[in-house]
Amino acid sequence: MKIRIWLLLWIISSLLACEENLTLDIPAGEEQLVVEGHIEQDAPPVVVLTRSMPVFAGFSPADLEGSFVHGAQVVVSSGGKSYTLKELPAAAFWPELRRVVSEQYAIPEAQLTGGSKFVFYVYTSEELKGEVGRSYQLRISHEGKVLTSSTTIPQLNPLQELFLQLHPDPKQDSLFTLFYRYQDPDTLGNSIRYFTKRNSEPFYPGYFTSVFNDELINGVRSLSFPLDRGEPRGQEVDLDTYSYFGKGDTIVVRWAAVDLSHYRFWYTLENERNNNGSPIGSPNTTRSNINGGLGIWGGYGVTYHRIVVE
Repeated sequence: MKIRIWLLLWIISSLLACEENLTLDIPAGEEQLVVEGHIEQDAPPVVVLTRSMPVFAGFSPADLEGSFVHGAQVVVSSGGKSYTLKELPAAAFWPELRRVVSEQYAIPEAQLTGGSKFVFYVYTSEELKGEVGRSYQLRISHEGKVLTSSTTIPQLNPLQELFLQLHPDPKQDSLFTLFYRYQDPDTLGNSIRYFTKRNSEPFYPGYFTSVFNDELINGVRSLSFPLDRGEPRGQEVDLDTYSYFGKGDTIVVRWAAVDLSHYRFWYTLENERNNNGSPIGSPNTTRSNINGGLGIWGGYGVTYHRIVVE
C-alpha cells in the first residue's frame, strides 16, 4: 500500500512539474458579410447587414456599432419588379417599421426612436409590402462582393387555440404552462417559428428552440403541445420559472409559417448554440440560405394569438 501511495504522489508531482502556460494563436478567419433579413405579409422588408467578428476576440459596444455595413446596394425583386432598399438609422423609423423591427429583433420600441441613443441600422423600402404566397429574391452588392438569396411567404397556418395548465406543484399555484392546439395541413414541409410576448415585454423567440416542422406529424388533425415562454438571449435562465407564465400575465403568441430553408437555418443555428461547449454535442453547421455570405433571408406568414392568465 505504501508503494502505491508513493507512486501516486510521484505521478502527481511529475505532472505539476511539467505544467506550463500554453498560448494558442487562433487565426481570426476571413471577414464575411452577415445578413439577417425578413419579409412578412403586409409589412416592409427589413435587412440588417453586418460584418462577421472573430469569435475569440472580444468586442465592445463600439465594435458592435462598427459592424454595421453602410452604403451597400440592396435590392429585393418579386413578380418582375425590383425595389432598391434604402438604409435607415433607428431614429428615422416610421411607426410600422418600428413595430416590425421590434417584433423580429426583440428590441423595445422605445429604443427605436429619435430620443434614444441605441444604434441600429436596417435596409428597407416603403414601396414594398410582403404578400402571402409570393417569392422574394434578395441581391446585395458591396465592395465587389455579391450576395443572393430567395424566400417565400408561406400560406398562413394559424393555431386553433391557446390554453393554460396550472403548475403541477401546489406550492407554485401562481405559475402556468401555456399550451397550443394545432391542426397540421396534409402537405409535408409545413414549418413554424414562434415568439411570445408577456405584458409590455418585446416578443422573444423560444429560448432553446423556436422552430417546428411537421416531418413526424404531417396531416395530424389536432395536436396539443406546451409552448415555452420566450426569453431574451444573453442572460442566465432561471430554471425554476423557465417556460412558465404568471397570474395576471397577458400573453401574445406570434405564430409564423416559414419555408423549409428558413426553418433549417434557425433549427441548425439553435442546435449549435445549445451544444456549444458540450463534450457530447454532435458537430453542427448552421445552414445559411445566403449565397456568398452568412445568415438568413426569410419570409414569415404571421398570425397573432392572445390569452390572459386569470
